[in-house]
Amino acid sequence: MVSERKRKAVSYTESDSDFMSDQEVRSTPVKGKKPITKKKNIGKRARKEILPPEDEDSESDFQNEQDDDLDEATEDEDEDKDQYNEEEEEQMTKPKTKSKAESKAKSKAKSKARPKPKVNIAGNTKKNAKTPVSSEEDDSDDQVFNENNVKKSRVVIPRPKGSPFADSISPNTLEFLAELAENNDRDFMRLRAKEWAAAKKDFTDFCSLLMTEVHQVDPTTRVEEAKHAVYRQNRDLRFSNDKSPYKRNLSASFSRTGRKFLDAGYHISIKPNNESMVGIGMWQPDSTRLANMRSGIIRHGNLLREALSTDALKEVFDGKFGTAILDDSDKLKVAPKNIAKDHPEIELLRYRSFAIVKRFTDEDVVSEGFLDKVMDVIEASVPFVAVVNAWV
Repeated sequence: MVSERKRKAVSYTESDSDFMSDQEVRSTPVKGKKPITKKKNIGKRARKEILPPEDEDSESDFQNEQDDDLDEATEDEDEDKDQYNEEEEEQMTKPKTKSKAESKAKSKAKSKARPKPKVNIAGNTKKNAKTPVSSEEDDSDDQVFNENNVKKSRVVIPRPKGSPFADSISPNTLEFLAELAENNDRDFMRLRAKEWAAAKKDFTDFCSLLMTEVHQVDPTTRVEEAKHAVYRQNRDLRFSNDKSPYKRNLSASFSRTGRKFLDAGYHISIKPNNESMVGIGMWQPDSTRLANMRSGIIRHGNLLREALSTDALKEVFDGKFGTAILDDSDKLKVAPKNIAKDHPEIELLRYRSFAIVKRFTDEDVVSEGFLDKVMDVIEASVPFVAVVNAWV
C-alpha cells in the first residue's frame, strides 16, 4: 500500500515541473494551434485526479518509527517536503478560473519559493549544506563539562599506610567508584578516562589472582583470562527506569560455566560505602534448574543442611549456619505449586535462590590480606556449591 506522503509525490511528478494542473497544461498554447479551454467543472475534475483514495492507510509514519538510524537532516527535509506538498495540493484542488498570465505568474512565484541547493566553494551543489560554525562555538561544547562540574563524593575512602597492596584493591579504585556514583554520565567518564583505565586494570589484576586461588580449592571452575570473568561497566537500559549509563560497582564471576554463571559459583562485587560483597551459590535459576533443585531437596534435604553447617562456615559467619545464612530476599511466602504446606522440607523448598553472601567494609577491601579474607569465605562454601551443582 502506498502511503499518503508517497501518493502526493506521485501526483506531482505526473504533472510538469512547475506543478501545473492538467487544465493548465491543456491551456498552454502550441505553435499553429489555438489553446483549448474548458471552463465547466474544472475544480471537480482537478480534485478527483489529485486527491488520494480515502480507504488507503498511511504507513510512512510507522516506517519512520522503525528506522532508528534516520538522521535529523533527513527528517527535516521530509517535513519541509510534506509541508510544501500540502500547500500545493490546496492550491491545485481549487477551481482554476484565472487567465494564462496569472497562472504563469503564480508558477514563477512558487518556483522562487522552493528551497534552492547551496553551492560550496568548489562549485558543487549540496543538499542541507550547513553554515560554518565559528571556532568559539566549537570550543564552547568541549568546555561544557570540566573539573568544576564534578560532584565530590561524601564517602571517605580509607588509605592504610603502604597501600595499595598486591592482594587488595587500591584506594584510588574505590575513590573513582565513589565519584562515579555522584557523576554517572558519559562526560565524567570521558574526563576521567585515565582513572577509569587504572581502576579497571587494578580490579582485573586482583581477579587474576583470585581466579587462580578459586580453581585450587574448586577445580570445577573455569580458568581463563581474568578480563573474561569481569562484567562490562555499561548498564542495560532497555527495561530500566534508571537511565544511568554505568554500574556503580566492579564485579566478576567464577564458575564451571565462567562469567555466565548458569550454575552455582562464586561472585565478587566491589562497591564503596561498605557495600562490597562475595556471593556464593545460584541466584534465581530457570524453571528446569529450580525444579531439579527442589527434587534434590525432597530426596536428600539433609545433604544441603550439612553443607551449610560446616565449622568453616560457622567461623566465617560468626556462628551462624544452615538456613540462617541463606539469602531470603526472594523467598516464597507460601509453599511452591504442587507441594504440600506441611512438607518436612518446606523451609528449604520455599527458597527461590540458593546463595550465601558475605559483606566487607571499605577498610577490609583496601587493606593487606583482603584476598585471604575472600578465599576464607569461598573455601568454606565449596561443599555447598558442590551439592547444588550435583542436583541442578
